[in-house]
Amino acid sequence: MKKRTPLYEFHKEKAHIGNYAEYEMPIWYNSISEEVISVREKVGIFDVSHMGRVIVSGNDVKEFLDYIMTNEISNLELYQAKYSLMCNENGGIKDDVIVTKIDENSFLIVWNAVNRDKNLNWIKEKIIGFDADVEDISDESFMIAIQGPFSEILLQKICDKNLSIIKRFRGLKTKIKGVECIITRTGYTGEDGFELISKEIEKALDIWNSLISLGAIPAGLGARDVLRIEAGLPLYGNEIDENINPFEARLDFAVKMNKPIFIGKEALEKIKITRKRVGIKMLDKGIPRSGYRVYSKEEIIGFITSGTYSPILNTGIAMAYLPIEFKGEVEVEIRGNRMKGIVTDFPFYDIKKYGWKREKN
Repeated sequence: MKKRTPLYEFHKEKAHIGNYAEYEMPIWYNSISEEVISVREKVGIFDVSHMGRVIVSGNDVKEFLDYIMTNEISNLELYQAKYSLMCNENGGIKDDVIVTKIDENSFLIVWNAVNRDKNLNWIKEKIIGFDADVEDISDESFMIAIQGPFSEILLQKICDKNLSIIKRFRGLKTKIKGVECIITRTGYTGEDGFELISKEIEKALDIWNSLISLGAIPAGLGARDVLRIEAGLPLYGNEIDENINPFEARLDFAVKMNKPIFIGKEALEKIKITRKRVGIKMLDKGIPRSGYRVYSKEEIIGFITSGTYSPILNTGIAMAYLPIEFKGEVEVEIRGNRMKGIVTDFPFYDIKKYGWKREKN
């Protein structure tokens, strides 16, 4: 039987529903493009309650998390969040996560929905011997992402703490419409925004509807995928998996090789990469999709990992793994035809116009 989030009744009435990671989730409400533009220009909200959420705590928790995470976790301040990877012994990426310190010896980890069971079982195996415990709160909580340049203004209307003091990848404990929540200034869109988590599941729909009444546009997984591709953010199962290492994925900023030990470090020290994750912006009409071949002249040099149509750029965009030194034009085989594109960096959009670094008016 498919799982449902606490907001399912709203989605069933308003959205086109599809299956993702064993959940019945909203793919779109009115239009994927409209939802993307709402997030880029105003504010959109996403139900991300399907994602995994665990709390790891105990006297050895910092030592344990430094051991299983590629990033340095022990130096986090209270309600500071950090992006990290978890690797296997071969240096392949088990998942990418956000870790937030919520108490002196307690940390909240949010990970990908498709890896909920895999990650939990792996952590339970690795935690043996440490004075630490893991509690899965995924089904006892809900999670909403509020994303876009007007996120702070909108959310402030129902929040009892001053949101302007929260820097990027920082957070706090607060009340939203009287409901206890943990809020962090994080997201998966490239835009400014917040993610809130609460155990008061029965209040999820009330908060969701309040955000909509204040002007937020509900957005589905379709828009979320377009937004993260525009921002150049990887998705587990597409750009990252257990056979892809952090260096070729260009996620080395989240790998602290100067740490004495972490799972996968020994393998990563020996790795020589021959390819890297890049962006491809289409010059010809055509939308690249996962699995499509990428050519340089007559040679296949890679495959698309994620592709979509970008409504803000009015063209097709994609990510792919290509030879490390490759630059310039490529051809993507789309429905039997070779279409021109050009290798580009991330994000795809102009950071002066879009994204959390945009110039403020």
